[in-house]
Amino acid sequence: MEKEDKGLRFVVLTYAVSRLFYLIVGAVLAEVIAPSQLQPLTLDEPSGTANIWSHFDGEHYIMLALNGYQQHPYVEAFNDESHYGSPAFFPLYPLVMRSVALVFGGPMTVGTLSLWGVLISLLAFPFALYFVYRIAEDGWGARAAQGTVLTLAFFPTSFFFNAVYTESLFLAFSAGAVWASRVRRDLLLAGILAGLATATRNVGIFLLIPLTYEWLKGVSHYRWRGAYLLIVPSGLIAYMSYLWWRFSDPLILFKEQEKWGRQATDPLVTLKNAWEQAYAGVEWVLSPQVRTEPSLGRIMDCPCSWQNTYNIMFLGLAVTLLLIGLRVLPLDLSAYAFVAGVLPAFFGAPDAPLFSLPRLLLVAFPLFIVLGVLLKNRWTLAGWLIPSAAGSLVFCTLFISWRFVA
Repeated sequence: MEKEDKGLRFVVLTYAVSRLFYLIVGAVLAEVIAPSQLQPLTLDEPSGTANIWSHFDGEHYIMLALNGYQQHPYVEAFNDESHYGSPAFFPLYPLVMRSVALVFGGPMTVGTLSLWGVLISLLAFPFALYFVYRIAEDGWGARAAQGTVLTLAFFPTSFFFNAVYTESLFLAFSAGAVWASRVRRDLLLAGILAGLATATRNVGIFLLIPLTYEWLKGVSHYRWRGAYLLIVPSGLIAYMSYLWWRFSDPLILFKEQEKWGRQATDPLVTLKNAWEQAYAGVEWVLSPQVRTEPSLGRIMDCPCSWQNTYNIMFLGLAVTLLLIGLRVLPLDLSAYAFVAGVLPAFFGAPDAPLFSLPRLLLVAFPLFIVLGVLLKNRWTLAGWLIPSAAGSLVFCTLFISWRFVA
């Protein structure tokens, strides 16, 4: 009991410090950093209409919570509300936003829903941290578990856990499903949580990998309870059934991704494009014009010029952790980290290779277990956390000022 209480206190403290850190810093940055030229084209016009944490994808979730999937998604007009109702965005998160707003009252407006979206993310994140902590503690000890949640909570893109994005909710469901199967040995609970994950993001279907592994490893214990694994795809099936009824096309969610250039590409071609564009980004940063006119606003308004550079750096980190993970993690968790966090980044347009990879890695929690194992020493852990948290401030600045990060 004392061990469990100590772990819970550590998780709560990490959660409180990390979220307050980003909430306070974000609020300060929003006051001193001028927004990009994109801002007048968004729901946050006039400025302050929406929460500072509801930018980019957050707008889609807000409009889904407000209006649902109202019109056929092939309408292209940017300012049309249907632009924000794309079936590429899964329904559970906006459904929770709307339900909470209805239960607790208040006007059903952009401002209200954007606030509820932030609160839902903040409420889901401590559960996500707790489940990740227990998984790491069960397999690798308390010191590794502490390093795991610290590196996750202060990762360079971890401010997304504050935002109107699905990262917090999905991680709570997905890590909870793995915790239920590995630690509690409860396949029914694992199946239910995984089913909720598949209603939140399409990569939730990959939870079949670690859950099936746990069933096969303990088949003499679970026996017929392996049937609970059939619950895992229930969220995805329910959503596709709705799309079939609503738009006569259950696969429209994948076609919507193709509209934005997201489609399966040759991994070697993607890596080649990513490397070439990363090199071009370095050249741009080192160009005489940038060096002689080091305008912060100029650099911030051209993030795509160096975005591919940091994308490939995150890929290098992910590949390194995956390779080390082959020695540290069981094979099922290594496979899940790859298909849930790294593989989706290869579904990108040629001009945007590794699109969103720095954010997608947040839900690949086994990679953070590897970090936790590697950084058991307090000094090496501090040596990671300080630059990681500092880097997160740069990305946080971009995000809250309407400059795309991931």
